[in-house]
Amino acid sequence: MGTKLIIPEIALIEKIEELDTSLSPTLWEQMKTEASQEKDQDSLLPKNKRIKKRVLLSDFVNKAISFPLEITPEPSPLAQQQLTRLHLFCCQQSIHNPEVRHNPLILGFNALKEMKMALIGILTSYRLIHPECPYSWNETFFEDKIMLHKGPDGHTIVRFLSPLTADVVNNAVSEELVTDWLIYRAYDNNGIRTLMDIKNNLIDLPNYKRGGKPSAEFSRFERKMQEQRNKQKQTNDNVLELEFRKTLIQSVAGHAAQQLLASGVTVSELLNQAFNGDLTQITQNLIDTTPQKLTEKKETSDKNKLSSDQQQDTKEIENVIAGLLDEKA
Repeated sequence: MGTKLIIPEIALIEKIEELDTSLSPTLWEQMKTEASQEKDQDSLLPKNKRIKKRVLLSDFVNKAISFPLEITPEPSPLAQQQLTRLHLFCCQQSIHNPEVRHNPLILGFNALKEMKMALIGILTSYRLIHPECPYSWNETFFEDKIMLHKGPDGHTIVRFLSPLTADVVNNAVSEELVTDWLIYRAYDNNGIRTLMDIKNNLIDLPNYKRGGKPSAEFSRFERKMQEQRNKQKQTNDNVLELEFRKTLIQSVAGHAAQQLLASGVTVSELLNQAFNGDLTQITQNLIDTTPQKLTEKKETSDKNKLSSDQQQDTKEIENVIAGLLDEKA
């Protein structure tokens, strides 16, 4: 309890860390360092102002940690966890906002503002990377459909208005998008550069333009990142398909070579045909030398032979009959 009263920001960061296993230890240490620096700056304030500010921060942090979010429509447990994680981070960000440092009384209002901006950025990103979402779902749309305010006891209330159903919220507020937003906002103005380096392995995204409102800059990045993934997936699919074709051709070629050699073709003849001859003719020769074709040829030959024998027998019978007729005459 003493820690919360002395440095409430640290208590808030520790609570976020409990819910979060995706961010690097370096980022947590940076947040704690900033919180300590903020406390050191408070020591320069007059004693009465310093005490009021620390009491206000303690009350704000204790409510953020203790009171659960009220969310309508009710999301899934996983989405609830991500929204709680996002809310605590937004509270932590607001503590270090320059306007709040000047006027701590707007801390609660600024935390709601930060939370709404985060939700607009995340849901806009979701719309941009899921083509089944209506194109009318832009930033203005989400601005009107996401409502945040404080309850009588100080807990935060989040309302998603129709047509933002629970299913939409569950799918949009994913761990990946929330983590991306935390990285983006935690590194101040260089957040998008850091996020790009982490997500795209130090490779720039083609045609990506930085700047603009945080929600717009973030959602543009997520769209470009998804395009990059889709292109890479298509390339990988093409490579796999090509490898399959090559493996299949090699297997068929090996089998064909064995059959041709078994049919009496010499190695030198086979190599000469492969490199200098007509592959179509080689294929036709292979078909003609298959066991089935050889059997069919034998059957055809036998039939032709049988037909010739039958014709000879018929001719002999006809000659005998003709002789008998001549004798009677």
